[in-house]
Amino acid sequence: MPITSRSLYVYLQRPDDGEWVTVGRYLAAAHGEGYFRYAPSYVDAGLAWSIDPVNLRFVPGLDVAATRYRGLHDVLRDACPDAWGQALLRREHNLPGNAPPLQYLQAASNIDRWGALAVGASAKAPKSNLGSPAPPRLDQVVEELAALSERRPAIRAKIRSRLIQTASVGGARPKSTVQDDTLQFWLVKPGIASDVANIPLLEHVGQQWGRASGLDFAATVFHPAVGGRSAVRVLRFDRHLGRRLMCVSAASLLQAEYPDDLTQTDRWSYPRLAEELRLAGSPPEDRVELFGRMVFNAACGNDDDHVRNHAIVYRADEGRWRLAPAFDVVPNPVETPRRLHMQLSVGRFDISRDAVLADAHRFGFSGKAEAASYLDILLDRIGAGFAGTAHWLDNAWRQTLHERLTHNAAVLKGLPGVLSQE
Repeated sequence: MPITSRSLYVYLQRPDDGEWVTVGRYLAAAHGEGYFRYAPSYVDAGLAWSIDPVNLRFVPGLDVAATRYRGLHDVLRDACPDAWGQALLRREHNLPGNAPPLQYLQAASNIDRWGALAVGASAKAPKSNLGSPAPPRLDQVVEELAALSERRPAIRAKIRSRLIQTASVGGARPKSTVQDDTLQFWLVKPGIASDVANIPLLEHVGQQWGRASGLDFAATVFHPAVGGRSAVRVLRFDRHLGRRLMCVSAASLLQAEYPDDLTQTDRWSYPRLAEELRLAGSPPEDRVELFGRMVFNAACGNDDDHVRNHAIVYRADEGRWRLAPAFDVVPNPVETPRRLHMQLSVGRFDISRDAVLADAHRFGFSGKAEAASYLDILLDRIGAGFAGTAHWLDNAWRQTLHERLTHNAAVLKGLPGVLSQE
């Protein structure tokens, strides 16, 4: 191995008792190379949780090279901020626009990282639970997030400082974490000035619609005009009663360098993700759930279904990885999309019945006939789910989404005389 220039220790909040342990060491070597090794203390303690079931399987004594993200391992890239957090950190630390992911990993605070990992320079794990500080009022958070996104001076310096410190959560839109009286953690995402529609409301409707259709979607609460702007509150699935849960993104599972390399479209695939769920030990019902989400995205027109908008989470009570609840499901606010971001079957991104059913066996169905029966029943449930959630929308949006659903459901049912989305 080349002589290392930097080392970083990786900590894990244990899924069984919540204690922090040093799970491994990351070595940043010359020429942008990086290596991860599970810590001897982790091995000696008899611990064997893999932090990434695809790219960092638990193999003691092995230095595993990172092949993507300029030498950073996929699951550590998951712990980095995405577009919104990166923008804040560039401003705060004067980072260049082409800074490697490792710089964002180090610049971001451990206070609010996604999942159950933290990083530091000490070989000894932190004693504290790295809990977030007491959150300010929701309306104040929304107001400060809006000022940040519009590059206005701080309205409340303490809240501004907190938002910078907790810039680790992903996504492109302004957001922050708040905690309710039951110790549940929520992401708050306000509307911004450049929105072409009420995006927080559309996200709330998308999430509630999915739940009403019988699918496993993250819970949301809509806040109209909080701090002068509407906002949506989304329950974080990587937190439970103050404890952090291990998570891995679909980008990591599929070994897709997203969004750093947008040429790997062959890796953006629902069927491939279903296979990775099986290999990670998730039960068969998770693959059926993934199929249902694919169909729901096609029906409602959510084409922002990229590989960082899917994930798995480790359930300690089951001792296995499970498909995480669906999140960031927002019907396209501008037009009815003709294709999704991820393949519905090999080489097929188009919204059509053939594309949905072509690789049905990879989702655990016995064949196309069983999948087709499930598809038709699910489409009826999605229709009923919309009827139960459309009251959130004004007349114009209710009509728009109803027309979109009617057309897309007909396409997905293969009704004669209906033009496909190709």
